[in-house]
Amino acid sequence: MKLQATALFIAISSMQSSAFAKEQAENQVIEEPNSQTVYFEKNDDWVKLKSGEVIKGELNGTIKKDSNSYKQEIEFDSDDLGDQEIELGDIQELQTAGYFTIRVSDGSIYDGYLSIRNDQLYLTSADKEISFPVTEVVSIYRGKEKDSEQWDAEFTFSMDMSSGNTDELTLKGGIDAERNTVESRTKLNASHENKESNDEKTANNSKVKGSYDIYIDNKLFFRPLDLEAESDEFKNLDYKVTASMGVGYFFIANETTEWDVTIGPAYTHTKFITVEEGSSSTANSGAFKLDSSFEYELTKNIDFNYDYSMTWESAESGGVQHINEIGFDIDLVGDLDLSIDGIWEHVSDPAADSDGKVPEKDDYKMFVGLSYEI
Repeated sequence: MKLQATALFIAISSMQSSAFAKEQAENQVIEEPNSQTVYFEKNDDWVKLKSGEVIKGELNGTIKKDSNSYKQEIEFDSDDLGDQEIELGDIQELQTAGYFTIRVSDGSIYDGYLSIRNDQLYLTSADKEISFPVTEVVSIYRGKEKDSEQWDAEFTFSMDMSSGNTDELTLKGGIDAERNTVESRTKLNASHENKESNDEKTANNSKVKGSYDIYIDNKLFFRPLDLEAESDEFKNLDYKVTASMGVGYFFIANETTEWDVTIGPAYTHTKFITVEEGSSSTANSGAFKLDSSFEYELTKNIDFNYDYSMTWESAESGGVQHINEIGFDIDLVGDLDLSIDGIWEHVSDPAADSDGKVPEKDDYKMFVGLSYEI
């Protein structure tokens, strides 16, 4: 009898424990998190993500360095978190207080007060509202189209010094600048290198480049103007000017990789420092030019880039010229990067100087320095 009572007690206890656990589990399932109220000022932009998060701050637009790369990502300056990169597909709702200009995949440009709801982007202007699927949005800029310009500039400085059996000093400085609007891109580049070994100059060259692109659609662009001027004492070049135009295409344009190629006709004018007796000190030539620009984000803090340029001109002007530039940018602090660059230049037909000395066909260079982006 005692054994039966004990068994009955255990059974009742187990049933009570199971019922309590079930009730507790049911309470956990139906329990909802406390709601929060977010207050906005009149001039605040705000975004609500599909995950439920709400961020208050200011919409900057598409990512500056990739503003025409057709990646569906915006930059939002949060009051508390700083700059945040957000994919358009992750946005449930976006409301802005400012005026914006956008470019869509067919090349059309519109401006107005911007909002996003249900994967549609809306622009309101003068009591008129138009909308587009967010998948068709290419570029977003704050302000009207005439103010929709984005400039990025990077300054680079490299120095190499050695002493002992050989006293050597190499200095190189450069600037890269790029401006993007909803319909065009401008690139500028300038660099200078000077090198001395045992008080004897062994390198002295300068180069300035500039190009202008007009976007035709979301992949194709037209380059009506591409100018380049260079001077290199040790290549026997007093100066050389190359003017070209071409058509370009984005073969890859996504979150981590961008690759575009441009081809077209060119014209070169070359003046040599000295030439052999009986030879002309200048040369003019029609040419064919090909440019390739490849950028890849290896990690969050390391970027890789590879630029290739080929100019095919007459033998008197230098023949076929290849320029390969490989670089790594490693984030250090803020906008300061460690830059590692390697360059290989090849000229098939270098011109001899007045002493009959022919410059080397190949130049190999490597630079380690610091770069600062503004």
